[in-house]
Amino acid sequence: MGRDWKIRVQPAGRKPFEFKATLHWSSSGDASPLDVSYLYGDGDLAVFLEDMGAAPPAIFGLLDELHGRAVAEILVEISDESMEVLTHRRSGAHP
Repeated sequence: MGRDWKIRVQPAGRKPFEFKATLHWSSSGDASPLDVSYLYGDGDLAVFLEDMGAAPPAIFGLLDELHGRAVAEILVEISDESMEVLTHRRSGAHP
């Protein structure tokens, strides 16, 4: 599908989660996200990002960024299969 997506990671502000990850069309600026996920910590976030198509070196870089500041972004290449899962989650359907 291409690297047209970005995931913005920030503090969750919701217990027991540590991170909130929002999926955006990369050229949309701050438009409403396609998906919002709440994650428990670094490991949970890393697995989520890899599932969304992020490369491991980019994931490690993002994790390092998050230890120095509250918000970080990463570009991802979402597979057709992952996009289908996201579509089902948004519609409330179960794959």
